[in-house]
Amino acid sequence: MLARLTLRERIWPLLAVFFGAPVCAEYLQAYLPGTGDGLGMLAGLLIFGPLYGGAALLIREIAVRTGRGWRGIVLLATAFGVAMPGLVDLSLFAEDNPGVAYWDQLRLPTLLDPLGIAVYPTIVWVLGHVLMSVGAPLALLNGLAPRHRQRPLLGGVGLAVVATLWLAVTVFVRSDAAENEPSFAQTASACVCVAALGVLAFTPVGRPVAATTAGQRISPWKVLVAGFVGMLIIDLAPPTWPGVGLVVCVVLTAAVVLGATIRNRRWTAYEIALLAAGALIGRTLTGFLAPLPEGVSAVAKYSSSTVLLAVVTLIAAAVVRSGHRVGPTTEVLRP
Repeated sequence: MLARLTLRERIWPLLAVFFGAPVCAEYLQAYLPGTGDGLGMLAGLLIFGPLYGGAALLIREIAVRTGRGWRGIVLLATAFGVAMPGLVDLSLFAEDNPGVAYWDQLRLPTLLDPLGIAVYPTIVWVLGHVLMSVGAPLALLNGLAPRHRQRPLLGGVGLAVVATLWLAVTVFVRSDAAENEPSFAQTASACVCVAALGVLAFTPVGRPVAATTAGQRISPWKVLVAGFVGMLIIDLAPPTWPGVGLVVCVVLTAAVVLGATIRNRRWTAYEIALLAAGALIGRTLTGFLAPLPEGVSAVAKYSSSTVLLAVVTLIAAAVVRSGHRVGPTTEVLRP
């Protein structure tokens, strides 16, 4: 692990992840009641920043300090993805949600009544946290800020502050969702799942993966399009059992193709950032197709999505341009 840089050198990457994670996780989909309200969206970052950005920073810090690779990050992000709906906002077991008009259409087609959970929303919520709340912000940080790779971003005080803010916000969010309080068995099962994923991250499975340095570099446009198409399919899959099958197929195909590519082609932080950039563009475009939130005008919604699409496109362009600075590495899947 490399030495930590000064606070002045770390502040912008810290802020980018802290506030970028909630934008990726919540605002790109344009489904919230405050969509299009600039001041309201900024105010929302006071909650979403610690909740999502805090989690992303803590996961990265754990990974860097313990020598975890991207597989370890994905496992920790999956644990966070289960904890959010299962233990924090309690949507995983909620039978009703007055704030979401299409709740029954989202939940009932794949509901496993004995368990009290629906398979489709469970999968897409967990995937959303893995890919958008944690994966994309950290991948872009690695791609666009190479000097920060393998370096801690937080010191002891920073870790304590971020962890305290995250805990405070999670307690607040859970208390606000008290009407959806799950049973003891449901809570216990979520805790066991989160713990198991966390433990697995600290086994050899979570270590960095060595990649070939001799293979040809894959076309950046192919990687960008792969991230874009994969995210579109996940977001547009219907909330039915065929939709579940489609999402699972996309994830498994991505895992197999990525594993083969890492062994046979030159794969670096650049390619990982390209995947993330493509996924962000796909997620933003699906925001245009999301139902109009109650109380939000079409002008406000589409104006917000247009601005976000412009920002995400600029980020993707910056990632593409950064390719000439990235060389091969033998431990590519390291944060």
